[in-house]
Amino acid sequence: MPYTADISRANPACIMFLVDQSGSMTGDLAGQPGQRKMDMAADAINRTIDTLSQRCSDGMEVRNYFHIGVIGYNTDRGANPILTSLPGTKPDQPFLMIGEVADSAQIEERLVKESDGAGGLVEVQRQILKWLEPKGELGTPMLHALQVTSRAIETWVSEHPNSFPPIVINISDGAASDGDPEDQAQLLKNIQTVDGNVLMFNVHLSKVASSTVIQYPDSEDRLPGEDDPDPDEAAARKMFRMSSVLPEASRYHAGGLDLPVTDNSRGYVYNADVVALVQFLDIGTRAASNLQ
Repeated sequence: MPYTADISRANPACIMFLVDQSGSMTGDLAGQPGQRKMDMAADAINRTIDTLSQRCSDGMEVRNYFHIGVIGYNTDRGANPILTSLPGTKPDQPFLMIGEVADSAQIEERLVKESDGAGGLVEVQRQILKWLEPKGELGTPMLHALQVTSRAIETWVSEHPNSFPPIVINISDGAASDGDPEDQAQLLKNIQTVDGNVLMFNVHLSKVASSTVIQYPDSEDRLPGEDDPDPDEAAARKMFRMSSVLPEASRYHAGGLDLPVTDNSRGYVYNADVVALVQFLDIGTRAASNLQ
C-alpha cells in the first residue's frame, strides 16, 4: 500500500510550500474585510512550520524527520518570474532540515485577541515565530514555480528513493500569468519514490464573498466553470485537477475534524477562509504521519 513509509532521520519526508506572492494577494479574503490574503497565507505557513518542528522535538532536540522548502512566486514589471526561498537556500536548492529551519526562526511581537474566560476577548502580547514574510506584487508565474519545484523534487527523490513521497502544497488566489500549469503539475505528480507518487495539494483563496468554502471535493461539479469571465475563478477546476487524491492518513485526519471527505476527495479547497486554510495545511502535512 502506498503512502505508508516510516519517516525517520535516515528516510525523512519532504514538504514544499509554494505561495503566490502576486499583486492580487494584497486583496482581502472573500467576505473577511481587513484580512489580506498574503498575510493569512504567510501566517498559516509559519504556523505549520512551527507545528512540524514541534512534532519533531524531543526535549531540546529537533529530530530531522522533515526537509522543508518554501518558494514564493511573483514577477517584476517586465513579467520576468521572481522566486524567493528560505534564508540560506535557493529556489533550485530550496530544502533545509527541520532542525535548521527551527534554528532560523525570527521572533515577532504581536498583539493577538484571546478569550478572557468570561465570554469576551482581550488583546495579549505574544511572540510569533516566522519564516515567511507576506508579499504581494505584480504577476503570478505559477508555471515557472512548478517547473523549478519539479527539478528540485526530482533531485531530492534521487537522494531519498525509499522515503515517503514529497508533499507539495500550493497556495494561490487564481490563474497563472505565465501559461497553463496543469501539465506541469501532472509531471510533478508523476515523480515517485518506492512508496508512491508526489502528492500535490492546492488551496484557492477566492475573492468571491458570496461563495461558500468547498473543501476536499471529489468532482468538479460544484466549482466555478472554466467559462467564468473572471480568470481567477475560472482556474478553480484546473486547480482541482492539479490536486492529488488525499491519502488515507489525510482522509482519516480530516474525518476526525468532521470534514466532508470520500475515498476520491482531492487535496483542494476553494474559497478558503482562515479556518479552512489552517486546517488544509495541517491535513496536507498529516499525510506524512509515521514518525519513528
